[in-house]
Amino acid sequence: MLKEKRVNNEEKEWSEHVREEVKKLSNYIPGKPINEVKKEYGLSKVIKLASNENPLEVSTNVQETIIKECKRINRYPDGASRKLVNKLAEKLDISEDMITLGNGSDGLLKVIAETFLAQNDEVIISYPSFVEYNFVSQLMGCQITRVWTRNYQQNITGIRDAITAKTKLIFLANPDNPTGTIITKSKLDELLLNNKASDVIVIIDEAYHEYVQNNNYPDSLDYVKAGYPVIVLRTLSKAYGLAGLRLGYAITTPEVKAMLMKVRDPFNVNHIAEMAGIAALNDDEFFHESINNNKREKEYLYQELERLNLNYVPSESNFILIDTGMDSLKLFTELMKKGVIIRPGKLLGYNRHIRVSIGTHEENEEFIRVLELTLE
Repeated sequence: MLKEKRVNNEEKEWSEHVREEVKKLSNYIPGKPINEVKKEYGLSKVIKLASNENPLEVSTNVQETIIKECKRINRYPDGASRKLVNKLAEKLDISEDMITLGNGSDGLLKVIAETFLAQNDEVIISYPSFVEYNFVSQLMGCQITRVWTRNYQQNITGIRDAITAKTKLIFLANPDNPTGTIITKSKLDELLLNNKASDVIVIIDEAYHEYVQNNNYPDSLDYVKAGYPVIVLRTLSKAYGLAGLRLGYAITTPEVKAMLMKVRDPFNVNHIAEMAGIAALNDDEFFHESINNNKREKEYLYQELERLNLNYVPSESNFILIDTGMDSLKLFTELMKKGVIIRPGKLLGYNRHIRVSIGTHEENEEFIRVLELTLE
């Protein structure tokens, strides 16, 4: 056996080798898994409405595809994921050299940061918004300018005015997370058609775009096709129900794709994910069922929240931000003890709020019952 190595005063601690940017990072705090909550509180039934997942079980077509393709996982996947790229290009009516696949949108955000950002570059982030924008910017040692939201809306005028000669990149979420609000076409035009933004890369994260019903929602692909410095991010985790397989894609110009492909990990999309993604994109029935369930259940939750005299932010996504008027971490704990997992707003920049994913009708009824009981 090897003797245990002791660190003495003449030897460096491991932490001395770590980049300063990494030392400053905070750990991401994921939602608690159902089995852990069951075990912790001795519960037989728990519902999870914390992670903005599709509440419907994955379609039969996708399940059958996964079983069929399992026998092929002794081989490496197609590194270019050609079949899925072809399917997406056909569906979106764009060329294949505009699509880059990734291990979820999160993985692509990291690839984008590693491709374009260097230490002391300036980035602009709407705040509060999706925490990953802050994470990848900090990881690269960037100077972060945060522009606060106004009335739950991203302050596009403030973002435009914050652009300087050092600004390299802007992160936008449309719809936004955790508010569920959108940037309208006129507001996006205000930013992208402005000369100040002509040399700034704008990331438009559209993880929830399939749920949007507002007619003023822009078609972001128009900006890409017109040659603006825009990267659009989308995912199959939400409306298509593949969160457990981690499958996202970026849409941008062929020139930008070529740069991203140099940085991304080899085989960053596994074979099962690729084949399941194709099956999901072909399953229009499951997709429409998911969208209709979200629309129907969102209206149900609105009615119940109004009955409880609780303010909420009208959402264009598959979650709702609710102002409960109390400490969100305390409410989070009390709801969890009763078998309902939600996301406390304190972790998202809204201390009195909770973010609740829209579930099945049974799940939503149970959430409202437990919420009412807890608030009383």
